[in-house]
Amino acid sequence: MNRKAGLWKAGRKSRLYRRDLTGQKNRGRAYLFIGGSRRQRQKERPGMARQRKMLAAMMIMVLLTLLYYGLLRLPVARPPLQSAESAGGDPAGQASESSYLRFLQQILGHEIPGLEPPAASGSDQFYRALSKVLHSLTGIDPYDPCSVLDLELGVGARVSLPVTIPPSSTAPGGKPDSQPGSQGPEEAPWGGSAYPFPLPGYGEPPILLYHTHASEAFTAGSSIVTAGEELARLLGEIYGLQVLYHRGVYDIPRRSAYGKARPVIEKILAENSGIQLVIDLHRDGVPRAKTTATLEGKDMGAILLVHGTRNPASEKTLEFVMRLQYELEAVAPGLSRGILQQDFVYNQDLHPYAILIEVGGHENSIDEVLLSLPYLAEALARTYYLFFIED
Repeated sequence: MNRKAGLWKAGRKSRLYRRDLTGQKNRGRAYLFIGGSRRQRQKERPGMARQRKMLAAMMIMVLLTLLYYGLLRLPVARPPLQSAESAGGDPAGQASESSYLRFLQQILGHEIPGLEPPAASGSDQFYRALSKVLHSLTGIDPYDPCSVLDLELGVGARVSLPVTIPPSSTAPGGKPDSQPGSQGPEEAPWGGSAYPFPLPGYGEPPILLYHTHASEAFTAGSSIVTAGEELARLLGEIYGLQVLYHRGVYDIPRRSAYGKARPVIEKILAENSGIQLVIDLHRDGVPRAKTTATLEGKDMGAILLVHGTRNPASEKTLEFVMRLQYELEAVAPGLSRGILQQDFVYNQDLHPYAILIEVGGHENSIDEVLLSLPYLAEALARTYYLFFIED
C-alpha cells in the first residue's frame, strides 16, 4: 500500500514538472511574439517594417490627391457680371456659369499669343501654391502634363509635337530673296556678292552661344557642347562673326535648368552690351525619323527652330526666326523641320533676339550633326547680316 502511494506521488510530481516546463516554453514564445524587443520582432518578421512604411506613404499620397482634387472642385470666387436679382436667375447657376467662363478664358489666354488670361483670384493663387509644393516634392506640376514626361524621359515640352510653321521658301519681312545654293543677287553696290563674308572684325563678340541643357548627348556619348564648339568656329572663321561661347552646365537636375541658367545669362548680357544675337543650342529628344534629314545621299541632323511666345519681344524674335527658316531653305532645302511655337519663355525674354535651335536628336550621331552645322552657320550669318548690318 505504501509502495503504491509512493509511486502515485512520484508520477504526479513528474506530470506537474512537465506541465510547468511546457508553460515556461509557451510563455517564452509569447514573450518573443508580443513583448519581445524590437530587434527580436524584426527578426521574426523582417518585411513588416518596410510594408508599414510603404502603406503610410501610399496613404499620404492618397490624402494629398484627394485634398488637391477636392480643392479644385471648389467654385472660383469671382463677382458676377450682373446681380442675380436683375438677371432673374438663381445665384448658384450664375456662379457655375462664371466659373465655366473663367475656365475658358484661361485656356484661350494660355494658347493664343497676345491674349492675356484673366487675373488670378484668391483660390487660383492657392491652387498655384499647392501645385508648387507638389512640384517641389515630386517634380510633377499638375498644371503642366509635360512635366511628367520631363521627369521620366528628360524631354520636356518638346515631345513629338506638330510643327506650327512648316518649312517654306517664301521670304518673310520684305527682305531680299535668296536662291537656293546662291549667295544672293549676282551684283551688289560694292561689286561683290550680296553677303560680303567674312565680315569685318568686331571689338567684342556680337553673338552669345550657350546650352541650357549642356548634358544632352548623341549616340556614342558626344554631347551638344561638341556641336556648339564647331558652330562657334564656323561663324568666326568663315563669316567673321566672333562668338562668346559659354559652356556652363545647368541641367543637373534637368527640370530646374532654365531657372539656374537665367541669372548667369543675364549677367553675361549686362557685361557685354554689344551682343546682338543670343543662341541657345539643343538637340531634340524625339525618334530618329523626325530628327534626320537626307541631303545629297547623306543623313544629317535636322534643324528645328523653337519659338516661345511668352516674352515681351515675341513678335521681333519670331520675325528673326522666320527669316532664319527662309535662309535655311535657301541654303539646304529639306534640312529644317520648321518652327515650333510653344507657350513658354525659354529665357528668350532676356534679349530681343534670343533664339532656341535644336540640331538632330538623341538617336543621331555627332557626325550627322556636324554635317548639318555648315548649313546652319551660313543661314545664321545671312540672317544676321540682313538684320544687323544691311539695315
